Amino acid sequence: MKNFLDRLSDKLNEIAKLYKKKPATQEKSSPVKVPSRTTHSVQKVEIDIPTTTIIKVILIVAIFLTLGKIFVQLQTIITITLICFFLSLGLSPLVSSLEKHRIPRPLAILLIYLIFLGILGILFYSIVPILGQQLLSISKDLRLYFSDGQAEIPFIHELLVRFRFDPTAVQQFITDNLSSISRNLQSVAGSTFVIVSGIFQGVFNFIFALVVLFFLLMEREIIGSFILALFPERDRDYIREKTARIQNKMSDWFRGQLILMISVGTAMYVGMKILEYFFGMPYAATIGLLAGFMELFPYIGVLITGILSGLIALNVSWVLLLAVIGWIILVQFLEGNLLVPLVMERVTGLPSVVVILALAIGGVLGNALGGVPMAILGMILSIPIAASVGIFVAEYAKKKH
Repeated sequence: MKNFLDRLSDKLNEIAKLYKKKPATQEKSSPVKVPSRTTHSVQKVEIDIPTTTIIKVILIVAIFLTLGKIFVQLQTIITITLICFFLSLGLSPLVSSLEKHRIPRPLAILLIYLIFLGILGILFYSIVPILGQQLLSISKDLRLYFSDGQAEIPFIHELLVRFRFDPTAVQQFITDNLSSISRNLQSVAGSTFVIVSGIFQGVFNFIFALVVLFFLLMEREIIGSFILALFPERDRDYIREKTARIQNKMSDWFRGQLILMISVGTAMYVGMKILEYFFGMPYAATIGLLAGFMELFPYIGVLITGILSGLIALNVSWVLLLAVIGWIILVQFLEGNLLVPLVMERVTGLPSVVVILALAIGGVLGNALGGVPMAILGMILSIPIAASVGIFVAEYAKKKH
């Protein structure tokens, strides 16, 4: 035992001497002095960054900042071009089918434009006068109601009394807010130049989109060959096959959207005709056409249809207003729980949860890029884009398994 302890003591002494002893090579290369009382060697790390590397980093950051500013300036043009590109993918099969019936391609594209613009023209021609007439009638009723203290709407009066609100105070509150709205409208009327500029910008963007979409459809083979030439020869068949599948998905989405538009428009027309028979609801055909067209715009479309229908019903009776709201809720419930799962889920292959998430993400990203108009466009294109992404996700999952 004593011998073991002696050997252990000798070993510890040797280790201590080794730590205290500095190697000759370390004394020459390292500028750091090791304290005599410590057992740890500390090395100083020096980072030498060449001047050329710093210049390269600065140039890269400057290029990214410049590209960001250019993108902000060209944001509208880039966004419209991307939207037209996706629309051309969906409309290409329709143009090809018209070409099979011996219709020249330019004439086929113009025919699609005429149908679309014709529907827009009919909607504006029918809805704008009706909307102005209903708003004028409602404003006259409100002015009569608030100018004559004895005039009362029994339904509102009883509701206010039941919930212990003072009808006189509510009347004064609404009157004050109507006066404030009137003053705001007068201030808006003064900024005519801004309003006219916004209208011209919207018209220019619309015409620009039609022109870009026209040439994308006219020269889609040339554009496709140019894009394929950017990729290696071994990848071109894969890209060509995926592009064809994306076109089919876009075409299926257009067909499913058309089915939804016809279904919702017909349901609204039938409901308004029933309410016309029992309560005297006017403009059933106009409301049905508007509801069908507004099916293109998720969430915001039903809101616009509901506002117009509610204004028309409000000029007839409060009972009719409640009946119209109830019918719209019923149609939207059947659409969300029956039509969309049966139509969109079948044509796009996406589950309902993915459709809802795609709409939400498209709306948020669109709002971040350009406000409410881009949010609406983001929601419109979110489902076909999600279906296109689903093609690559399904292929990746198949390879993994």
